[in-house]
Amino acid sequence: MRQIRMSLVMLVVGLAAAVLVPASARPQSTSNELTGAVGPGFTISLRDANGNLVSHLAHGAYHITVQNLSDPATGVVHNFHLTGPGGVDLATTADPGTTTFDVTLVDGTYRYQCDFHPLQMHKTFTVGIGAPPPIVTKLTGRVAGNSITLKKGTAIVKSLRRGQYSIVVNDASAKDNFHLKGPGVSKKTSVPKRGKTTWTLTLRAGKYTYFSDAHHKLKRAFSVR
Repeated sequence: MRQIRMSLVMLVVGLAAAVLVPASARPQSTSNELTGAVGPGFTISLRDANGNLVSHLAHGAYHITVQNLSDPATGVVHNFHLTGPGGVDLATTADPGTTTFDVTLVDGTYRYQCDFHPLQMHKTFTVGIGAPPPIVTKLTGRVAGNSITLKKGTAIVKSLRRGQYSIVVNDASAKDNFHLKGPGVSKKTSVPKRGKTTWTLTLRAGKYTYFSDAHHKLKRAFSVR
């Protein structure tokens, strides 16, 4: 009976110790799934498990599955080539199909490209313990004729989230300009000059308007929340 009691005590102590082990001391999985794709057409990407385009990762071990979706019958071939710190230099062949890599990524900047079209098909991402780079959303502005627009993709901007934006303005008018005004922002092109300009701006919460200084009826507005 005494031996049974002793065994029960040891079992309880063992269970308590298992419960009290802090999470930081338990083994952690460092494996993460990434998916690369090249083709069809002239596209190349690397996405995380949630389908987001990779811009920043924590250092560690990753399992990368690359799909080569190019079609040699069209006369255009592609591959997927990843290079970066830690001696990483991994590439698929030009043959369509699936290739997998197991790789350890360390701090620094990595680049992936198609070796057949390196200038047209390439992207980069960073790895490290620091904060990821801010997400910069692209907007396109245009003033021409009797029209002034600011678009995100193909849609006219009506509402945005606060954050950093890259605004490419195409001023195609010699009579009007593009003037963006709002909380902490007042940027404009010149009235007689045509051309393209890019502004990198941080938009805060509030109301913004964009208009022509020459013709104030040429005006639109949007909100940032």
